[in-house]
Formats: sequence, C-alpha cells, structure tokens
Amino acid sequence: MGFFEQQDRARRATARLFVLYTIAVALIVACANLIVVPVYVLLSGELASTALYATISITTLVIIALGSVEIMTRLSIGEGDIALMLAGRRVGRSSGIDAERRLINVVDEMAIASGLAAPPVYVLNREEGINAFAAGRSPNQAIVVVTKGALERLSRDELQAVIAHEFSHILNGDIRLNLRAACALQGIVFLSAIGRFMMQYYSGYGVSEERNSFLHPPFALVGAGLFALGSVGLVAARLIQSGIAREREFLADACAVQYTRNADGLCGALARIKLNPAGSQVRNWHADSLAHMLFAPNTLRSWFSTHPSIETRMRRANPHLSPLFYFEKQRKPEPAAKPKPEIKEVPKTIVPTKLTAVAALIATIGQPTGATLEYAAGLLAYLPTSIREALGDAAGAQAVMIGCVIDAEATARGRQLRALEALGRQELARKSEVLAPLIAQLDRAYRLALLALALPVLRTELDGAGRGAFLAAMRAAIEADSRLTLGEFALDTILDWNLGPKAKRAGGVRFKSRDELKEECGLILSLLAHAGNSEALFAKIAPGLSLSPKESLQLAKVAGALERLSQLAPLEKEPFIAACAGLIAADGNVRLVEHELLRAIAAALDCPMPPSVAMLDPRLLRR
Repeated sequence: MGFFEQQDRARRATARLFVLYTIAVALIVACANLIVVPVYVLLSGELASTALYATISITTLVIIALGSVEIMTRLSIGEGDIALMLAGRRVGRSSGIDAERRLINVVDEMAIASGLAAPPVYVLNREEGINAFAAGRSPNQAIVVVTKGALERLSRDELQAVIAHEFSHILNGDIRLNLRAACALQGIVFLSAIGRFMMQYYSGYGVSEERNSFLHPPFALVGAGLFALGSVGLVAARLIQSGIAREREFLADACAVQYTRNADGLCGALARIKLNPAGSQVRNWHADSLAHMLFAPNTLRSWFSTHPSIETRMRRANPHLSPLFYFEKQRKPEPAAKPKPEIKEVPKTIVPTKLTAVAALIATIGQPTGATLEYAAGLLAYLPTSIREALGDAAGAQAVMIGCVIDAEATARGRQLRALEALGRQELARKSEVLAPLIAQLDRAYRLALLALALPVLRTELDGAGRGAFLAAMRAAIEADSRLTLGEFALDTILDWNLGPKAKRAGGVRFKSRDELKEECGLILSLLAHAGNSEALFAKIAPGLSLSPKESLQLAKVAGALERLSQLAPLEKEPFIAACAGLIAADGNVRLVEHELLRAIAAALDCPMPPSVAMLDPRLLRR
C-alpha cells in the first residue's frame, strides 16, 4: 500500500474512531449510574429519581468534556505543547550534550531523506522507560519526542530505527489521527487519571520531580474511588487504542527496516525495552490518553495492550533470527566502538545511475530509502561548521535562509541588503551578507536541506510576529533584484507553508475530486509547463485544463491555488502530482531547480518527496 492509500486509510479511520468514542462514553455514563445510584439509595434510604440519573449523567459528561477540552486547549497553542504536557524539554540544535547532538543528527538525516522539514525534538527528562512518539497536524508540522531512557540507553543504530519508526507514522498520516484520538481519549480516561494522580500524590508516593510526598488517606481513598469508576473508561480507551495502534505499529516497524536497511537496529531497540528495568513505561498521568502514540506500550504487562508484543514485533521485523538472540546480545557487554574511516573527498551532487520515470518519482513520495538516508548523511557530514552553528538559533537560521537568495552580482546584492535595512533588519542584513558566499560555495542540492534544518528553529524560537517579520524580510530580499527565480519561488513557498498563516491549517479534506479545482490545477500545471518549456505538451499531459499565460502566474494566485489543492482527497492528489512531474520531464531536460519546484508543490500538498534527484540521469540534470 503506497503513501496516498495510507493517507486515505488514516482519514477514513477517523469515522470509526468517532463511533467507538460514542460507545465508550455511553458505557462510562451507564456505569457511573450503576455505581453511584445504589450507593445513594443505600445511604439515603430514598428511591432514585429521574433527576438523580440526569445529574449523574450530566456530571459524568461534563468531566469527560473537560478532559478533552484540557488537551485540545493545549494543542491549540502548538504541537510542542503536547511534549510540555508530559514535562518534556526541547533539545536545542546547539546542544553541548553528546547524546542530544546524536539525536538531532539522526532526526536531521531522516528529515532530509524523507523530504520533510526537520521536526523539533523533545526529551522527557523524568522518564527512565525507553519510548518515543511523534505528533502533529501534518507531516511538516510534526514533533518527535523521546524519553530520557531512549536517549541514554539506545545505540545510534537502535535510536535511528526508533526515529525511522516515528517518521513512518508522520509520513503515513498516523499523527493526525493520533492527535484526534488523544483528544477523545483524554476525556474517556480523565476520571481514572485524576483518581490515579490522587492515589499517588496523597498516599505518600509522590509524583513531582523533587519527589515531594503528601500523606492524606481520605483524599487517597477518594482517588481510589474515582480510579475504580474511571476504570471502565480506561478499559474502553485501551480497546480503542489497540484498534488504532496494532496494525499501524507493524507497518511502522516494516517501514523503519525499509528506511534504514537495518532490522538489527529495530530488534535491538525492542530487546533493550524488554530488558530495561523501567521497560517502556511513561509515568506522567497524561500518558494513558497517549498510549496509542508511543513506540512501545506504556506498560509491558497489560490485559488490553495497545501494541503487539515485543517478541511478535521482533519476529516480524527479522524472521531469520529468534528474539532470544537479541536478548542474549543485549546482555553481553558492548564492544568498543571502531573509529570511522576518514572520507577524504567531499561528495558531489549524487551521481545518478538511471533515469527516474514519472511513475518511479511519484512512488518515492512518503517512501525514503536507504539510499536517500545515505545521501542525507553525506550532506550533513560535509556541511560547513560555520553554517551548522548559524542554524543553532533563530537569528542565524534567518540569515542562512536569506543568504540562499542573496545575489552574487554586486549591484543586485546591494539592493537586497538595502531592502532589509529599510525594514530595520540591519543585523540580519550583515549576517546574511557574511553567510551568502559560504552558501554559494555549496552544491545547489544543499538548498532544500538547509531549509529543512532551519525550519524547526524558526518554528519554535520565533513567535507569530517574529515569523511574519522574517517572511516579510525574505520576500523583500527576493523582490529587491526585480526577478523571481524558480529556486526563490520554491524556497518562499515552503517557508510560507511552514511559518505563515497556512501552517495552522487543519489538514482536512474539503474537495473529493480534482474536477472541483480545475482552475487551480490548471494554474499550477501552467507554472510547471512554462518552467520546463513544455507548453506544447500541456494539452496531452493535462487534458481538459487551460494553459494560463506566463504573465498571469502571480505568487499570490499560485499560493491560493496550492492552499485549496492541499484540501484535496489523498487519492486525488496522486494523479495531479504525476501530471506535475510529467510536465517537468516532458522536454527531456530536467533541471535541479525544476525538481526543487516539484518538491515545493508536493510539500504544500502534504506529500513529502525525498531528494529523488539522486536518481536522475546525469545527461538530464542541469543546474
């Protein structure tokens, strides 16, 4: 099943989630009445009235609603708040901790290989269990969260396998479904979560980071009662989570092996979880509603496990070796790491081996491979230190992005710098001017990779006003030389889609057929036809659509068309992107900048395309 089919499957699963949620809420309300009414009759000696049943039902529904509203309020601020809700800490790109730098590097490699913006990374410092999850509304608005246990106990190959597993959830559309499920399930488990919190807190066990404890038996008993009442919701939540997670976990495991070409890494990570004293447990009280999102179950011992067993997953990931082999391997002391051989020559743009047909190009969407992962690792390995350091904070990331469009010609460069200064961005202008020559020395294939690395910093360190000011500065620099290149358009499109108002889009389906968006399809395809000099073939590749004149291709119109096309049903996006690819390849002269433009359009439609230029025939590749 391909990327578009998986996206459609995830979308249709939302309807099933709503039905199961409704049934679970009805069961909780019924059980609340069955438990509370007999207690009331026993204590008061009065018969239960209709008003009593109504009061119990309404109170229970209000508590369920409060649980859902609590998490929805948090998530309305941003995806990162779900990590903060679990007491997570964002890992800075300039972190001086070796384990955190390794984690950032692994995430960056997977992001570039997948054609995604590198997601911000968070660590749950209080959690010794080995676990991880990804969350977000769309592929380019995701975050990745790992526990302290995963960060400290997994080897690089094992950590890479876990991150690849989470990227599979991002690429297959699971994260949006999981967020919806989390909002629904938080309400269902709210009673049990409150009860568990009270039992732990007031029994002297303590739940704070400082391990403060309070002994108050009456409150602990009230908590036990709430937990017992909420157990119905907890069981219902586990059943719903199991239905959501089990098959998709198998798929994510298979994709992780495909992406990394290393089944041992995934099996090793699962074996470490089995042998870890804390297992995969996440102790935070919100974890019950997020159990379906985790890499491994919140506890390895459960009657209603949200995930397949560790051994089953290991056997599926590598049927040639027994899980016992990996358990014994993990028990042995690790050998000393061998030094990596020094690579003396900086790799050029990937040396292509064969022509990428349109069908093969589309098949790469949402399907990174070992080859693209190696390509990403090569890019990162030879990224100059000065540029990598600049990407560590918001000021430097902005300068790197503007440095990508600073003109080498002195007169045009002067106009661009003056345009930035006119906006009051003198410091940004100076820093961009310093970085621009360094960026110009890089192979052009680095441009979208730099963009992928800059986006998580810009998303997390700039507020709404800061993002708007940066986008205004970027456009001022682009427009100052009085010409808009295809490469500049691609950069501006991806930046606007990730940092502008459209970044908060819900990602839902509004249009079921391309016939509803003929004008928008025609406008985008016309842009590609003019870019690829394939106007004569437009009618053949895009039958029934009109070729728009070049002068009508304004940036605002194109952006509006992309916004509406992003709301197209997943299975309808595939033939549209295939037509886009057909137009840039029609003249037999595929330039790198055309490929960047295609990737920008695919990114706007939430269809991340790996750097498939790696497979283009060198005779067709032009800078």
